[in-house]
Amino acid sequence: MTHLLEPDLQGMIQAKAYREVRDALMVIEPADIADLIENLSLESAVVAFRVLPRELAAGSFAELNPQAQESLLEELGTERSAILIESMDPDDRAAVLDEMPVEISTKLISRFSPENRKVTQAILGYAPDSVGRLMTPDYVRIRKDWTIGYALEHIRRYGRNAETVDWVFVIDEENQLIDDIHIRELLLADPDTTVQDLMDDEFIALFAMDHREEAVRVMGRYDRTALPVVDSLGLLVGIVTADDVADVAEEEFTEDVQKLGGMEALDAPYTTTSVLSMYRKRGVWLAGLFLIQVFTISIMAFFDDALDKAVVLAVFVPMIIASGGNTGTQAASLLVRAIAVEEVRLNAWWRIMRKEILTGLCLGLTLAILGIGVVWGLSFTALLNTPHIWPLAFTVSGAVFIIVIWGSLIGSMFPLILERLGMDPATSSSPLVATLMDVSGLSIYFLVAMVLLRGTIL
Repeated sequence: MTHLLEPDLQGMIQAKAYREVRDALMVIEPADIADLIENLSLESAVVAFRVLPRELAAGSFAELNPQAQESLLEELGTERSAILIESMDPDDRAAVLDEMPVEISTKLISRFSPENRKVTQAILGYAPDSVGRLMTPDYVRIRKDWTIGYALEHIRRYGRNAETVDWVFVIDEENQLIDDIHIRELLLADPDTTVQDLMDDEFIALFAMDHREEAVRVMGRYDRTALPVVDSLGLLVGIVTADDVADVAEEEFTEDVQKLGGMEALDAPYTTTSVLSMYRKRGVWLAGLFLIQVFTISIMAFFDDALDKAVVLAVFVPMIIASGGNTGTQAASLLVRAIAVEEVRLNAWWRIMRKEILTGLCLGLTLAILGIGVVWGLSFTALLNTPHIWPLAFTVSGAVFIIVIWGSLIGSMFPLILERLGMDPATSSSPLVATLMDVSGLSIYFLVAMVLLRGTIL
């Protein structure tokens, strides 16, 4: 729908039909408005934002990519920018300000109302990757001694400004969280009973200092649409909602995928990342992996005499390298994901090792049999010219068997080691594991060849 409206929107702005622009945009979701704005010229985008109602403009602005946000704020000026940002939800407001230079964000915050300034500074006081940065202070609180009828009246009065009313939170006189109740239970309860009659004194909460990945894990585990956030004293300081957690899950997944691809995670969407930034993010890893291949060259040089005597060994080097790299990459990818969703823990390393060794045995045996078949099949072609086909076949299959088991072990243990050292397991990227397997795989291959082919080919 948005791509059909785009030419009309541009034309209406040029014709200064501002009422029509406003009416056309008001029936569109904020995310779709953001898509339209990003495709307009900067001057037209500024006009579109100025004619939107403040709440809709704030919601749409939150959906823009950081580069578009920055450009719009520069055009709108400090005063209008402050009004726009202040109209946003507190968590979105903090996210936008966090991307700005300190001197600019400080100037904008100074123009907020005292209440919004206090809320914004409180959120920005938490670590960038913490739950505190995700939370919003807009939620509904009730007391345990209230009647259900009074609680519902309170929700109707103050729920309009809340991020969600799916869940309401019970606090005591000191603002400590003591329970959470789903709105359904309140709606179906007898109005004359008290909130305490619905309480079970059990609730799930996040700590403000928790890493934001914890919010993703807990919300997914307990299938919640909102979770309360408490400080170290148990005081209720905000809530985290499903839409915020979904954004975090997408960002974390994207980051892990990029790291598994052998590069540093991007700080912005691909389409808005500059070539220079892309060069820095990818170049360092490529250079490192390139230099690690020096060890592969060293292995080849070390066994140069064996290769001179049996050039036929070089024919199977690509197969050897691929079998080890592919096996290690598979295991690493499985473990990185399992660690991310907390399917496995470090204290289960022995169970993981045992499973990967057994899996490696099965996979290695399968590929070893295929290896014998490949060597035997190639013996009928001009690619292999040696009378010692079967010793060569058992050398290739034996090396592949060992390498696959070794690849499964390295690929599974490496992420666990990184996790134990406090590093991101996704750093054990596919290219890194594959490169390590190149070095070790070639060593295994030539050692097996020297043992099994002595007195025949060697």
